[in-house]
Amino acid sequence: MGTTPALVSWNLTRACNLRCGHCYLDARAPAPRELGTEECLAVLRQMRDAGTQMVILSGGEPLLRADLTALVSRGASLGLTMVLGTNGCLLDEATASRLAACGLRGAGISLDSTHPEAHDAFRGVPGAWQGALQGASACIRAGIPVVLQATVLPWNYLEIGDLVALAAEHGAWAINFYFLVCTGRGDTMTNITRDQYWQVLGSISQAQARSPKMVVRTRCAPQVVAASQSPGALGPGCLAGVSYARVTPEGELTPCPYLPLSVGNLLEGNLSDLWQNSPVLRAIRDTTAPARCQPCHYRHSCRGCLARAFAATGDLAGEDPWCVGPVERLPPDGRPTTWTPAADELLARVPSFLRPMVRQAVEGYARRQGDAEITPQTVARVRELMRPAGPAEPRPRTGS
Repeated sequence: MGTTPALVSWNLTRACNLRCGHCYLDARAPAPRELGTEECLAVLRQMRDAGTQMVILSGGEPLLRADLTALVSRGASLGLTMVLGTNGCLLDEATASRLAACGLRGAGISLDSTHPEAHDAFRGVPGAWQGALQGASACIRAGIPVVLQATVLPWNYLEIGDLVALAAEHGAWAINFYFLVCTGRGDTMTNITRDQYWQVLGSISQAQARSPKMVVRTRCAPQVVAASQSPGALGPGCLAGVSYARVTPEGELTPCPYLPLSVGNLLEGNLSDLWQNSPVLRAIRDTTAPARCQPCHYRHSCRGCLARAFAATGDLAGEDPWCVGPVERLPPDGRPTTWTPAADELLARVPSFLRPMVRQAVEGYARRQGDAEITPQTVARVRELMRPAGPAEPRPRTGS
């Protein structure tokens, strides 16, 4: 199965200015042997040659790397879409302006609650909530589109609607809801239950319906990604090892940040070769649905979260503990509406790793409008709604 690592998440450093309880990297201080600037530049060239389209520069906290602007600039010059994954606290006006000038195309900023004290307690540092929103504001004023990112946990899973409203209020164009995979520091945390998981998926859909100008997405929820495709579609909803990979601060290549199985080091091997020839990645790309998935309506396009299955069972072929058994139709949106050939042609132009998200956004909009058919005009309308909002100043919130 011919694929490319179209989307790469790169943990540039283990250094971090926060102490988040769920950190999969257990980030604290720089690792003894993190890639230097010249090594990072060589890795960027490997990504370009392997067909990578988007690179997420993350950490730890990537803004603690003194060479961050140089890496963004080089990646952009190679034709890569460079985006930042950050806690936002170190993003001031000058930094955001420099990154924008270097070619940064977007920033994902972590915000886990509408209540400052709850977010700060979770992130381990007072002022983290205010810092995140100030960083978002600085990016928006610099012309960098912002996505807010929340991890869903037992103490905040009822805040979905409020978090969507907060993201819209502060000028974000989208919000991502991540579901915890218990690795790193998160391996001792209490996760939400399977029933709460499905309750949250319903809350996310309802929040999207109430906020049509916001893009509301899930991460580590392949059951929903699968439902946005036709039932017979091939390719797992989980992108790990299929079109997505992670690079560690030391240069190790893994299928995703939450699946700590190294398939080789980019200082010793080549990204293209490792991607195409790794037995682990080849096994992940096997499109034969596991026996446990055979009764399910979405058996070819989901297979659950590989990282969650591995964390729970130690086996890549293990069962995602949040699967609910045979699914005829995933709530709450049901089967997709019909795409006209012209609209389908527009969708085909979208990079493959973004296509499920775009399809989900367009079909959700069409259903909310009561449209049975998706046309190029529908796609154009959603594209207009997905454009970054204008500048917004954070407004302090209090309460519990």
